[in-house]
Amino acid sequence: MSSCARRKSPTRSNSLRRSPMTVARAESPARGRPRDAALDRRIAEAALDVLAGSGIAGFTIEAVAQRAGVGKAAIYRRYSGRDDVVAAALDQMHDDLPTVAAEGTARDRLKASLDFIRTPMTQTRGGRVMAHVISAGAQHPDFLAVFYERVLRPRRGALVSILREGVAEGWVDPAADLDAAATVLVGPMIFLKVWHGTPVAQIDTDQVIDLALRGIGVRPASGS
Repeated sequence: MSSCARRKSPTRSNSLRRSPMTVARAESPARGRPRDAALDRRIAEAALDVLAGSGIAGFTIEAVAQRAGVGKAAIYRRYSGRDDVVAAALDQMHDDLPTVAAEGTARDRLKASLDFIRTPMTQTRGGRVMAHVISAGAQHPDFLAVFYERVLRPRRGALVSILREGVAEGWVDPAADLDAAATVLVGPMIFLKVWHGTPVAQIDTDQVIDLALRGIGVRPASGS
């Protein structure tokens, strides 16, 4: 018998066994080949289109590849699997969200932010993505979690920043819990977003802000 030890066959990477939504982005292509940023964006845009049109159930690598006009190999060179592509798509969705104009008072920008949140789900691609992710949340909680982290949390943080400016401008109580206040303001907007077109959705955004300010607005000193 040869004294040389028999080589073991290489084992497959365990990356495919990681839990959903914890898989890191696929490593850069071998031999130092630079990534094509335009192709990366095209794949992410295609993934968003598929997610908005077909939801979680219809989201496949094949569908994304067809939509992007690339082979599946191009996607697998960049991402480890479906979950990773969804995360990239939600990153793209966050990047595509409009920023609130800096003009006007903090209250003006607060209203503009809330008006955008209440935009009917059917009118924007992001709204349709949100509808699919929420409806599939019970079966796919990981997708719901990544949607919150990649899309909702940054927008909520922007609202808290606006409310902090409201404190400086004197119309928000410095003692108010601004995180809780942001939740109080966003909740009705999501409700109005879902029930757009019904009588209950005729409530004006300013009405919601005024009601919230009764709880977080500056209160007069006692005895005044």
